[in-house]
Amino acid sequence: MNWDLRPSRSGNARPRVLCVDDEPVILQILRRLLEVQGFEPVVCGDPLAAISMFTEGMFDVVITDIHMPRMDGLSLMRALREKQPELPVVVVTGHGTVDTAIQALREGATGMLVKPFTGEELLGEVRRALSTAQMHYEALQYRYLSPVLDSIALTLSTAIEARNLETGEHCRQLGILSERMAAVLGLDERQQMTIRIGGYLHDIGKIGIADAVLLKPGRLTESEMAEMRRHSEIGAAILEVHDAMADIAQIVRHHHERWDGRGYPDGLVGDAIPLGGRIIAVADAFNAMISDRIYRPALSVERAWAELRAHSGSQFDAEIVEVFEKVVDEHGHLRPLDPAIEQTLNSDVHVPMAAEELHARLAMLPMLEPLVVTPANSSEACPVAVNGEECAVLSSGEGCEIVTSGEGDRTPSSGARQVA
Repeated sequence: MNWDLRPSRSGNARPRVLCVDDEPVILQILRRLLEVQGFEPVVCGDPLAAISMFTEGMFDVVITDIHMPRMDGLSLMRALREKQPELPVVVVTGHGTVDTAIQALREGATGMLVKPFTGEELLGEVRRALSTAQMHYEALQYRYLSPVLDSIALTLSTAIEARNLETGEHCRQLGILSERMAAVLGLDERQQMTIRIGGYLHDIGKIGIADAVLLKPGRLTESEMAEMRRHSEIGAAILEVHDAMADIAQIVRHHHERWDGRGYPDGLVGDAIPLGGRIIAVADAFNAMISDRIYRPALSVERAWAELRAHSGSQFDAEIVEVFEKVVDEHGHLRPLDPAIEQTLNSDVHVPMAAEELHARLAMLPMLEPLVVTPANSSEACPVAVNGEECAVLSSGEGCEIVTSGEGDRTPSSGARQVA
């Protein structure tokens, strides 16, 4: 269990628990049980004294008896909540005062203990109280930070676009696609935010790649391919300097890992790859295949779907491919999601793209004049590519190797390989 709720104003590393009861024996029991479990208990036999010593942020949870002289537990809870509205409070009651304790729960008490209670019951209530406070705090963090992080992420995406005009809009689309997949998976709003911004910033490391490599229209050499692959590590290094971006940095680092362990930079296998990385890998490959690049035109949506499904379970997490099918239809358009999900996704918490605009941009792009290319040797057979044509989603320096054959004759004659 992670007990860190927020930086403590008291500077204590351990969760601090204020115990208020007029019975010294109960206070001794509470102190001993909490200390053994790694908490820092502070005991007080007088509720008025507890109020005078209480400072916001000084305690992580309060345990209070209901019936005490001078002030009851309900009044104490109200007084402390005036100083710290989100303070978790566990009330302790005897069998004869259960109705009063229920009233306390109705007024916002986090939990209830009935005397005599066991150590396991005590610790269970304290853990639940801390967990509830953690969720409330993270929800508040999300509400405040989400618009700020979105603005920063979109600004950085614009910086990418300034260097490589084909990438900036790709980042915007990828963030929105990934967020919708996260919503279908039932992830909470904070996780959706993390994955959305991970999509916006997945290629931020390209800022550190030389133009000679990034904008090269021809085939990359092995050393250039190695340089291109560095963009995921560079991007993670840019983001992980701040703790608030740590989870996003992990997504950026691992969005080119493969389900079968043949990806980069760390060769992670299966579930060891962060979920956000697995989500973005699928959305990235599909969006890259149906988008024009400096070195080749877009593939058809039909071909992109065929490649994605052919490599489900090898390059991609099969479950995530299934989720992607719930988000994007066979024509490359967004599918409508559950109305409750759509309402959340279109809220003003973040900066969504208008649905009509995104539908249009995800639609099948018109094919340009096809490139005539020679496929590189590959050790991975592709059930989609025909007549020796190279696999469209074969893991490579940046992600997807795309090779299209000439008009008419499907047998390639001359050309180059490049990464998407």
